Amino acid sequence: MPKSLRFRQLTKELNRLKKQFLPRKFSEINDYSERQLALTFAYRVFAHAEIESYLEDRVWDTVLTAKKIWDNQGKASGVLLCVIAFSGQEMEAPPDTLTPLKGKKNLPEDKLKITKKIDIAIRCFKSVIDQNHGIKETNLLKLLLPIGIDSDDLDQVWLLNMDTFGEERGEIAHSSGIKTKKTPNPADELERVKQIIQELEKVDQLITNLLFGRYYTGDGL
Repeated sequence: MPKSLRFRQLTKELNRLKKQFLPRKFSEINDYSERQLALTFAYRVFAHAEIESYLEDRVWDTVLTAKKIWDNQGKASGVLLCVIAFSGQEMEAPPDTLTPLKGKKNLPEDKLKITKKIDIAIRCFKSVIDQNHGIKETNLLKLLLPIGIDSDDLDQVWLLNMDTFGEERGEIAHSSGIKTKKTPNPADELERVKQIIQELEKVDQLITNLLFGRYYTGDGL
């Protein structure tokens, strides 16, 4: 199955960053000028930002597509079911009656209509995306599990690499320029991003597969 358009955009941007910030030739003894090292730090920060943006865009587009399928066809994909399940909404039992008791207001639609529950769940997920700041494991789980990615499909080594990448990006983005930092190795920085993207491509395929799965129509699976 082909890579998503958003993933292709990501790899294009990462290649641009490589050409813009990293040396054309790497030193075998990690002998670089202060300027080259500063550019390597910049590469780390911008590569992190591109990966974060990709993840946020990709999961949101997936939810919007699932919602469109529901609106147009009345079919609920696994994506939509997972968005509801991970939304934090209480799974309430149906009311005993639709007729309000004397002096009581009518029941709100979000207590009665599945469409309203879907809308609330999607708004909750959009809030998670808007408040996301990072690509560590905690960020990834909040973005990927609610759209239906199985936790068993997330490589543990990849999650550790993402944690390390996020931490080291934070050291650059949130520390003073005069604070001593570990000297970066441009070749290692590039190799780490390559490894992250290699596994992220698998995640991209998993996301694509989510919308090609079976749908719940109310008549059984």
